[in-house]
Amino acid sequence: MDNILPLEADYQPVLGQLMNEMNLAGVINRAIDMPDSQSNIDVGTFVCLFIHHMLGDVNVKMYRMDEFFTGKAMPLLIPWKPDIDINEINDDRAARVLDSIWKANPQKVFSAVVDAAIPIHSLDTNTIHADTTSKSFYGAYDGPTDSEDAPNITYGYPKDHRPDLKQIIFGIGTTSDGVPIVGEVANGNESDMTLNGRWITKLRKMLKKDKDDYFLYIADSAVVTTDNLDHLAAEHMDFISRLPGRFDIEKELKKKANLENDWNDIGKISDEKTAASYKVWNTTGEIEERTYRFIVVYSDHKDKRKLKALNKAVDKEYDINMKRLEKLAKRHFACKKDAQIETEIYRKKHSLKLHHISWEIEAKKDKIKRKKRGRPKKHEKIKCQTNHYLSGSLRLDEETYEAQSELCGQYVIITSLKDIEKDTAKIILEKYKGQYYVERIFKFIKNPSWVGSFCLNKTERIAALGYILFMAATIYTLWERRVRKALEDEDAEPIKGLNKQKTKRPTSYALQVVLNPILVLSQRIGNKVSIWLPEPLSRNRQRVLELSGFDADIYQGEWIIPEKKKKSAKKGRET
Repeated sequence: MDNILPLEADYQPVLGQLMNEMNLAGVINRAIDMPDSQSNIDVGTFVCLFIHHMLGDVNVKMYRMDEFFTGKAMPLLIPWKPDIDINEINDDRAARVLDSIWKANPQKVFSAVVDAAIPIHSLDTNTIHADTTSKSFYGAYDGPTDSEDAPNITYGYPKDHRPDLKQIIFGIGTTSDGVPIVGEVANGNESDMTLNGRWITKLRKMLKKDKDDYFLYIADSAVVTTDNLDHLAAEHMDFISRLPGRFDIEKELKKKANLENDWNDIGKISDEKTAASYKVWNTTGEIEERTYRFIVVYSDHKDKRKLKALNKAVDKEYDINMKRLEKLAKRHFACKKDAQIETEIYRKKHSLKLHHISWEIEAKKDKIKRKKRGRPKKHEKIKCQTNHYLSGSLRLDEETYEAQSELCGQYVIITSLKDIEKDTAKIILEKYKGQYYVERIFKFIKNPSWVGSFCLNKTERIAALGYILFMAATIYTLWERRVRKALEDEDAEPIKGLNKQKTKRPTSYALQVVLNPILVLSQRIGNKVSIWLPEPLSRNRQRVLELSGFDADIYQGEWIIPEKKKKSAKKGRET
């Protein structure tokens, strides 16, 4: 019993099986198509080690990768290659793997992975949710790159509020149920509008879609430019987006919807108790002589950013005008009419949008300043004159504020889908709200434990690592998708997720928590390695495995693993 060791397994055998199902290592090796005999760990398998490491929720550093895998049941994590030597997992090998992926074109490698996943998981690629985010990096990154195609890490338009740091842009495209199938690592100053335009012209080719195939592109307002609308029309691509305020028609549509007040109440589109309730107003209109369908949406959950901006505007207008009024109150006017004229001048010069001013004119007797110098004589009369003083008090225009506040819960959706019976306003809104799925992927990118913490100084390696990050996100979301699909059956019993709450829509993180921790026992006798569970898994864990498409057998097995040949210290020969 002395050679029986406990090893960590947790949820990672599930990830290993998911990668094994689609032969991820083999797909990557074929896409790279480069001879690599320097290591026992091929490039594709090392990428899978990267993915395990990324999804391990640890502080990821390449020079400490071996520490992450120490004490883990490697044959369960990499079932197609159980003889991995942890000593070969080092930063030098990791760097060469990233170089190989970059030389082979990382986008091509990621596309090959996606092509392998689509038939196995029956992914619907007719709808793409697209969005971008930025990732900031510490360091100068001002040296030349070895490749002209490498993204430029530079200052741009940061979405994480760090304008002092350089960045790169990550573009993500997911299926309607949140699986990343398109990705790009772009220049740090890349415009979202430009990136969307480039994707629109390439997506059909990337996803092997004919011109006549139905294809729906859903993105944020950055996609709506006159050039991109031309691209969408040329590619015969339907789209749904938010109409940006830079188009005058956006304000006109909101105004018309509120004037007509003929809203269609569609209620909630989510089962959550705190979900927003919606009303919509349908119409059509033209941009650059093309007709589009517009849906003005009203939500009883106001946009917090817009509401904050409105309140900030209220405070600013109040502060500025209070200073003006305090200054004006010190002036005197010869007569009441002059003071009244001043109120009209103020109204024309300083137009107020969110406040009313209540004016008061008060007559006061002021002493007239003596012309002579010195102290006045004892019986000298003090002369006075009547002056008029103007004072104004500010009060919030409640009606205007309420109208502006209502607008904070309104926005306009633009789409090329004009069939209101087939694609109702509710369906369009539900599809647009599906942007939530692509936004979730940004948690991978924004997590400071990933990408930024790998201590890389070559732009090409950072970009290659970014595409591995896309692959990790794909595996992660495929797991979640598979479990949720299995739980869609009405007769399916919900599982216990976070805090042991029953759910039929668990997140990948909840699945991780359920299967964490799980320890296995390992024994090696000669070249035979055995791994087994010391005790049966709980019913909830067994159900998670079954819903994932596996069973407890992925936590045990026997392997023949030859012992490593040792080299002679004197002659360097293998013995």
